[in-house]
Amino acid sequence: MNTIKKLNETAFKDSISITHRHMLAVINTMLKYEKSLSDKKTIKILDAGCGEGFMIYYLNKFLPLFNSQNKFFIYGYDLIDHGVQQAGFEKKTFSFLYENAPEIDWSERIKLISSDQDWPFENEFFDIVISNQVLEHVWDHQQFFKEQNRVLKPKGFSHHIFPLKEVIMDGHAFLPAVHKLNSWDAIYRKVKFYSGIGFGIYRKQKKEYGYNKDQFSKVWADKIYHYCNYQSYADLSKAAKSSHLCLTTRFTTQYYSRKLREILGLKNTFIYKNKPSSKISFFFLKYISGISIVLYKGEYSQY
Repeated sequence: MNTIKKLNETAFKDSISITHRHMLAVINTMLKYEKSLSDKKTIKILDAGCGEGFMIYYLNKFLPLFNSQNKFFIYGYDLIDHGVQQAGFEKKTFSFLYENAPEIDWSERIKLISSDQDWPFENEFFDIVISNQVLEHVWDHQQFFKEQNRVLKPKGFSHHIFPLKEVIMDGHAFLPAVHKLNSWDAIYRKVKFYSGIGFGIYRKQKKEYGYNKDQFSKVWADKIYHYCNYQSYADLSKAAKSSHLCLTTRFTTQYYSRKLREILGLKNTFIYKNKPSSKISFFFLKYISGISIVLYKGEYSQY
């Protein structure tokens, strides 16, 4: 018991984000309860939109500690022409991963592609596909899910953490409703208005980058207009269904509960109870925070 407690504490301290902690807990839970994974000793995971590799490092370190019976191979890819990542991010990614896990040949594990390319992996290669705060930046969700279906093994699944279009507050500029606007001018005016009355991150970035209000508003209007593509729950469900993926809101309640417990300073486990999310909590809280969904390849009844 003390060993598990210590492992939980270490996994909490070594993470940089609640989404990383939630992702680890979800995968641990699925490995424990999903029959389709119970007989697999080797688990291959793809981080779709891996950024600078922080999630890959975290899972590569802690998944084996929680699941000593399994061997994990974690891969990732990201786009070099999207614009969300800063210039030169790929160098930071490889530098970070090689520094923290030098025993792995990351040049074989991490792939960089352009947005018009298919994912650079073989058919039915992965057991699990994950993404963290990525789906709100994807331009073609149907293609994203189609590629996910292609690289997943039979009875594979995916887990994604991201905000829906319904969310009230954009999580990048921390301003209300700006992500729902379709016109650059409208976004610019909203950003400038809210920044003028003290909302969002304008004051912080004014100190960091020397922005005046007009510069800040133009920069963030560009970012939200060009690099964000929030989807409603209905549109996302339609895209998943057309790619033969069964969408569930599994673990969304646990995600919200984890956030609340951490705000209150309470401890969290890294294995959840095997129960579905509450429809009521999902309906209301999707307007306040991101959601946590699990997609199953094919028909759910086969699992």
